[in-house]
Amino acid sequence: MSDELPLVSILIPAYHERFFAEALASARAQDYPALEIVVGDDSPGDFIERCVREAADKRVRYVRNATRLGFQGNFTACFEQARGEYVKFLNDDDRLHPQCVTVLAMILRLNPGVTLATSRRFVIDEAGRRQPDIPATMPLALVPAFFPGAELGNYVLMGMTNVVGEPSTALFRSADLAREAGSIFRWGGEDYHCLADVSLWLRLLARGSAFYAAYGLSEFRRHPGQEQAGAQARVDCLLERRRIARQARAAGFLSGPGQYLVALQAARAYVAATDFGRVSADIAAPLRRELEEIDAEIAGLAQTVGQ
Repeated sequence: MSDELPLVSILIPAYHERFFAEALASARAQDYPALEIVVGDDSPGDFIERCVREAADKRVRYVRNATRLGFQGNFTACFEQARGEYVKFLNDDDRLHPQCVTVLAMILRLNPGVTLATSRRFVIDEAGRRQPDIPATMPLALVPAFFPGAELGNYVLMGMTNVVGEPSTALFRSADLAREAGSIFRWGGEDYHCLADVSLWLRLLARGSAFYAAYGLSEFRRHPGQEQAGAQARVDCLLERRRIARQARAAGFLSGPGQYLVALQAARAYVAATDFGRVSADIAAPLRRELEEIDAEIAGLAQTVGQ
């Protein structure tokens, strides 16, 4: 093993201005010495650029997109800009603990079989105040732990809950992530938006094991301005669940008896929880069709596995 530390790229696909300065400050506060920070500016204004210029930090590279790339395009463009052996995304409204990169990068460096290093993360509100855990942020373990990739992937899928974390939470080797049709969030011919991070984690978990740091190394901000707060995004969150279960099964996950069935049942529970009386007809229609199709698939599988 070389004594030289691997370069880590913190990638900030930026669009929203409101919390960007906090995100950038947390990236610059990392105590890991071999670091670059790439800001991909997809915003219409100049606030993000001014924040970067005012920081005057040689570790920060600023890239303004010539045209609006959107969520998937900006994440992919940032990934293509990365020069580091290791990559960590940082959402423009989240924050990192100062030792986040050091802890996770050292795990990858010392454990070649680990393809995904993640940690506990905390929920914060618009003012940066710590909030109670949600199901996805409940600790995976009370002490640092290693997980077989298939085991953790199955746990995510069978509960249909992203316990691994948002893009800001994890760190991985850039060489371990392959793009499909020019996108990092396309898998098996499907583009993922709501479950984009899960699609990325599952591909990495298919290649190796995972490490989980039981202490909080990042903060995940919840606020009304997030993309997934919109009506169409909520529909995508429901419809993508069965698709990702199918693709994951094809990739080797959910291979045990009844595991795929449990994943489908979890996906159905999310769709069935929709209050159809409070959504428009154009939103309700695809969700009702999804319920019918899931029910038919579940019925067939239940007979096969004897449930």
